[in-house]
Amino acid sequence: MNDSPAIDHTIRLLKRHYYGNIIFLAGLFLVVLLRILTFPEAAVPVRVTVERYALMITIITIPAALKLFADLLKKMPRPSETEAALHRYKKISYLRLYTISGVTLMNIVLFTFSRNPNFMWFTVVLFIIFLFCRPSHTEVMSLTGMPEEEQKGRQEPKERSEDEETPGK
Repeated sequence: MNDSPAIDHTIRLLKRHYYGNIIFLAGLFLVVLLRILTFPEAAVPVRVTVERYALMITIITIPAALKLFADLLKKMPRPSETEAALHRYKKISYLRLYTISGVTLMNIVLFTFSRNPNFMWFTVVLFIIFLFCRPSHTEVMSLTGMPEEEQKGRQEPKERSEDEETPGK
């Protein structure tokens, strides 16, 4: 049961989405930051209420997306069939990646129109968060195989001594 080509293909696909997303967002951010494309700041004024809600959404979304991914990954049965595990891993990876990308895009757009430095710094923080969203070959392998503890337990059955059987002595 050598499913390594399927796993490699899935990881390559996820990395293409990951790097493509980062390149697009970083390019857009640099274009806005360096004012290569100019937008009139007074054309669409960003109110204080919108700024507060946008910052609140950003602060809530970052840990929520990372924690949701970790929880969904933890709840997946192990060992799983390769095809089912890859499908589920792709689904939750896309959810995490595009949730954080959406919030990053929101901050870039709001920075474009308001020039508020809060949005710029949150965008920088979100680019750092992307470092924690990189697809992992190890995670996928752990879904399709047995955990290391179970493998060791099945290979070397532990024999109980007489002292362990009778704790009252």
